[in-house]
Amino acid sequence: MMGLSRREGDELDCTTIVVGRSASQSGCLVVGHNEDDAHRLVVRHHIVKVGEHPGAMRLSDGTLLYRELHSSLELPVPKDTLAYDWTELVGQDFADSFLNSEGVNICCDSAAGTREQQPELERGGIGHFLPQLVTQQAHSAREGVLLAGRLIEEYGYCDARIITIADQHEAWILQIPGGHEWLAERVSDDAIVLLPNYLISRQVDLANTDQFLASVDLETHAIQCGWYDPSGTEPFDFKKAYGPPEINTSSLSTSRQQTGLFMLTGQEFPLDNMPFSYVPQHLVSLGDVMACLRCVTPHGQSIQQALEMSGSFHKNVTQTTMRPISVWTTQESSVTELRSQAPEPQSVTVWRASGIPDELPYTPWYPLAMMETVPGYPDPYAAGDPDHLDMSSAFWTFRLFVTAVDSNYAKRIAEVQAVVLPLEEQAMAVDKFLQNMCVDTDTSRETIARLLTAYGEGLGMEALSICRELLRQWQTNSERTPFKK
Repeated sequence: MMGLSRREGDELDCTTIVVGRSASQSGCLVVGHNEDDAHRLVVRHHIVKVGEHPGAMRLSDGTLLYRELHSSLELPVPKDTLAYDWTELVGQDFADSFLNSEGVNICCDSAAGTREQQPELERGGIGHFLPQLVTQQAHSAREGVLLAGRLIEEYGYCDARIITIADQHEAWILQIPGGHEWLAERVSDDAIVLLPNYLISRQVDLANTDQFLASVDLETHAIQCGWYDPSGTEPFDFKKAYGPPEINTSSLSTSRQQTGLFMLTGQEFPLDNMPFSYVPQHLVSLGDVMACLRCVTPHGQSIQQALEMSGSFHKNVTQTTMRPISVWTTQESSVTELRSQAPEPQSVTVWRASGIPDELPYTPWYPLAMMETVPGYPDPYAAGDPDHLDMSSAFWTFRLFVTAVDSNYAKRIAEVQAVVLPLEEQAMAVDKFLQNMCVDTDTSRETIARLLTAYGEGLGMEALSICRELLRQWQTNSERTPFKK
């Protein structure tokens, strides 16, 4: 799949938003992400303890190895690993996201296509296990980028991908066109990034290692391949050099970037000249990021025709207008708040909507607290079979729910919002209170961790109950609830 254009459809086109600390209303670094993938993919959540190695193979001599899923590459398992929170998309090998006990957060987007078509790879190259290895070992976002870079340079990367690596201090956009080249650009504290599915960095100053990190021959390789002429008048532009023109101008990505930037900044950028980042004129709130991830209306477009059509509303939107941000293939949406302090139980809040976000509530989870107190997630969120309908699982409950809403969107979305929005408002108010709790003689770290864990689990289960009750009401009214898109 190396370097191939993946524009067969929009089902693999995730969206990521990064808000720098000085640009966010809360003063913390924020990462929002819509994970978009084709077909029915079970989303499972896990707490991985220190010393656990999911996916490792044990040889007869006791050696543990990671064997890449799309190549013959075998990788040594690190001896010392951190605990981490793992969001697994079963059946999609490049879609998982992670948060480790040091507060390093990782999410992935496909790079729809690059010019790097047939790179030389070491035994097929690294791929699936790259973010997991970084999660297991990185104590900071910068350390994670450098570790990923070393692995890419050593083995080569078997696909084209963009990985956001963030902690409570900074966020980096790691762009991998394939093979042994890579570039990471830091998101300035006062800026936001709206990342669709193409290489996004423009002019880069590789001597400025506070802002850029890269493979040593990034520019030289582009020159040798004929993608950049240093004798010309234009400076090195990473996106133009490594990104094919048809990908750089594809409305599947440019329209999403334009829409998101307009929503968060009020600034309208031309589709053929999108920036890496932009400094907003007002502070961006948690609700702003959620609203952006929920957006079903591309900038300057109307969804009225889609509302009047029968069948799937979200599919109809993509048939009648440019691709929006929230789509029918969104498997999971999250907004992660990373606070400027040493990792403590309340240092990170992950707001999750387990499906199409405009049709579901975001509820808070506290992974750092859960790593200290519980063996794993509640059963409904940790299990699920895509081929066996089971209403005890969160996956099937939310899948049935969003399908029911999507099939009658114009009528049901107001009813959903009337229930969802008050739940979120209350959760945000409580979360602010919980953030301010501190460890003292009366309140131990363990007590805070258990309180956060119980609160997050309780709201997660309440979201399930709300969706089940609305489904029951719609079925009672003799309205057929389809269960498969």
